[in-house]
Amino acid sequence: MHSTDETCALEAQSVSKKYEGAAVNALTDISLKVQPGEFYSFLGPSGCGKTTMLRIFAGFEQASSGNIFVGGMAMNGVPPNKRPVNMVFQSYALFPHLSVLENVAFGLRARGGRSKSEIFKLSDEALAIVRLQAFADRLPAQLSGGQQQRVALARALVMRPVVLLLDEPLSALDVQIREEMQDELSRLQKQLAITFVMVTHDQGEALALSTRVAVFNQGRIEQVGPPREIYEAPLTDFVARFIGRSNVLAASVQDVASGVATVRLSDVEGAPLMRCLLSPDQPLPVKGQAVGLCLKPEVVSPAVRGHSLASGNFDGNIGQTHRNTLVCRLESSAYLGSLADLRLQIAGSEVILRATVPQALLGEISSQGNFDVSIDAADLRLVEVSKN
Repeated sequence: MHSTDETCALEAQSVSKKYEGAAVNALTDISLKVQPGEFYSFLGPSGCGKTTMLRIFAGFEQASSGNIFVGGMAMNGVPPNKRPVNMVFQSYALFPHLSVLENVAFGLRARGGRSKSEIFKLSDEALAIVRLQAFADRLPAQLSGGQQQRVALARALVMRPVVLLLDEPLSALDVQIREEMQDELSRLQKQLAITFVMVTHDQGEALALSTRVAVFNQGRIEQVGPPREIYEAPLTDFVARFIGRSNVLAASVQDVASGVATVRLSDVEGAPLMRCLLSPDQPLPVKGQAVGLCLKPEVVSPAVRGHSLASGNFDGNIGQTHRNTLVCRLESSAYLGSLADLRLQIAGSEVILRATVPQALLGEISSQGNFDVSIDAADLRLVEVSKN
């Protein structure tokens, strides 16, 4: 069996997975394509199915239904050691009694067909790629966490895989080493031009490294796209909440005209109408539809001494003003260095709105009772309410 698109590095066609005795599927009808040379990430919370999907590609799990392809060739039933992919595990899985060089060479020796000198040469080259030649004779216990991770990468890369699969590769590292390893992964992927597919629950990691991101939720893919699109143009309330720090307010559509949706907040008594500029990429909402009104904390502008902090412009014709106004009061604040993270309660409700403002303005905001906040219509986005 061949893929319908033989140019893909990886492809899943309607893949589902249900474990025996489980009440729900681990995966339901997953279809995706990974192009050669991509750095593609599976992103989502624990238990969403992303690692199961990776293990199915690797051959460590079998799909209950659907088809898997690598380089256009069907992989259903093909054992892991016969697939042109290699996997870097979360735990690294290094052999503690073998040296760094011996760990890297292990897979080549197990596969057979190469001389000792060729195995040594290829393993040494792999260590050079991850800049660990000087540590070839050390044992894994003599290395830092970041160095052990690089050994695991070298051991996978020496096998010359078509696709490198990475299962939460940086989760065991502390923050500073994790950031260094992000740079290392990016460098390696660009240098070697190998397709990387990474599982992560860390949105910052996925956004920083990936060419495309698939956001998983409860065994399904909610959205696939480049990092900027996933962050700035979420399609569902789940993606909006999971990526970045978005406010997602329950609302209902009152009117749609000339590329602008007019909505009313559902949980705010006497809420004013809010106008939202619709993007060409999103489905057109209909009157009466329940939606999520998505906005980032940085676009919420509290008024200070009667003047809004914002100075955005809007060219669309949506009436007398391009700005929406809500009445709020400050509930609490958190110090973020030069910025302050505000929790604002919308008047007439228990609804909390997050805002990020310069720390220098916090004193003036704190001294007020109720005050206006303004939000540009172009900074609002309607998102679907997730079915899961």
